[in-house]
Amino acid sequence: MTKKAKIGVNGWFFCRPFTGIGRYCINVFSELARSYPDLEFHVAIPGRLDEETDKSLRYQDNLKFELISENMSLKSLHPGLSKVNWETAKLKSFFRSKGVNLVHLPYPALYRRIKGVPVVMTVHDAIPWTDERYRRRGPLSAWYNHFSLRGAEQADFLLTVSNSSKADIMSLKRFDYRKLEVVYNASEFNDVPTMPEENTKRLLEKIGLNPDDQFLFYMGGFDERKNVGRLVEIFLQEIAPKSELKLVLGGGKVLDNNLFHEIETRSPHVVRTGFLSNGELIMLYRRAWAFVSLTTREGFDLSLLESITLGCPALVSDIEVHREIASDAPLFLPLGEDNARIAEKILSLYNDTDAYRKLEAKTMEFALRAAEKYSWSKTARQIGEIYLKLIQC
Repeated sequence: MTKKAKIGVNGWFFCRPFTGIGRYCINVFSELARSYPDLEFHVAIPGRLDEETDKSLRYQDNLKFELISENMSLKSLHPGLSKVNWETAKLKSFFRSKGVNLVHLPYPALYRRIKGVPVVMTVHDAIPWTDERYRRRGPLSAWYNHFSLRGAEQADFLLTVSNSSKADIMSLKRFDYRKLEVVYNASEFNDVPTMPEENTKRLLEKIGLNPDDQFLFYMGGFDERKNVGRLVEIFLQEIAPKSELKLVLGGGKVLDNNLFHEIETRSPHVVRTGFLSNGELIMLYRRAWAFVSLTTREGFDLSLLESITLGCPALVSDIEVHREIASDAPLFLPLGEDNARIAEKILSLYNDTDAYRKLEAKTMEFALRAAEKYSWSKTARQIGEIYLKLIQC
């Protein structure tokens, strides 16, 4: 290429690095910029990047960020209205001013196309389009999900993050399988050096744990499908009375929901961390007795991969995507069983040192394979090849 091709990027989630899509954006586009120096990425963001994100992205000359502010009058009426305006009117104007050759929407956003400019969209899962609970969030949410589905139909190419997610998307019978490709997520925590023990002790003290406490660690969101309410109930009623384990809930509130507030401090055995830096997250994965999740649906489940990559045994719901991503490395917990039976499986492992050591060994064995199978550089190469084909058409 004699002249750099320009890629326009919806960077809404770069300002939300604590979310799964935020971390996807940071890792994917930093690797794309590194792997494809002849591509120039123009990223529109609605606010300032936090210090950690800014530091990790600052050194790449072909990754250019520009602040495109939201309409504050609309935001005062409803945050959703300003987001819609930002995604449609403001993004189109920004991309047109930059003369982009292709647009990448890293989530199913609303978007007004520029004639002749192809659009790539990442659809992490079909959950907002197929799960009734997402339609009950209100008329604006239902309207947004309806039109984001139409936007996905009109994209020139779709990316998704697992074969399980691809099957869900194709079950809608609205997409051409030839224009949909699975590009796996990855863990950014491969080959991370061991943190000083003193740092871990300070973090545990900060969140209210003693250095010798054993704990189950959940990392993720708090919306209904994550099943955190049931996890807390099982823990308080069945596990805490019969063990020395505590339950640590990582992550902060992204959506206003009752569950987050209900969990506030129901028991000294349940600890909520709030938002965690990458360094803090690594320390908790490594220090946890096990990672635990009873989520009912996921497109990929990055937290599961991260936990195993860092050698943390995983106790997770027996859903298709968990088996696809982690094979037989975790201990699977069937969601159809009652709470007592799920607790029994966890307590059985807790009381059987040999069984726990075997699970640890399986975890470490899988972690070695996962580092090769799941890498952000591999993800970036797959996406970059798609870009080049669409630009050259």
